[in-house]
Amino acid sequence: MRPDPLLLAILSELFVNLSAGWFGAAFIVPISSGKIFPIKLDLLTADIIFGIVCLVIAFKVRKIGVKQ
Repeated sequence: MRPDPLLLAILSELFVNLSAGWFGAAFIVPISSGKIFPIKLDLLTADIIFGIVCLVIAFKVRKIGVKQ
């Protein structure tokens, strides 16, 4: 049984949006917080890594959907 290509396209788009959220958390939150909060480098690195992982998953899922 093959997965539905429409479902895979929707799942891929969800991961793209999730990736955008992680990158937003990585870049927008430290800028908007100003001097109130010190920038936590480990949190920033984790947000960027999660954003890249979600983007890679989105491309892999899209690739699986296109093959069918």
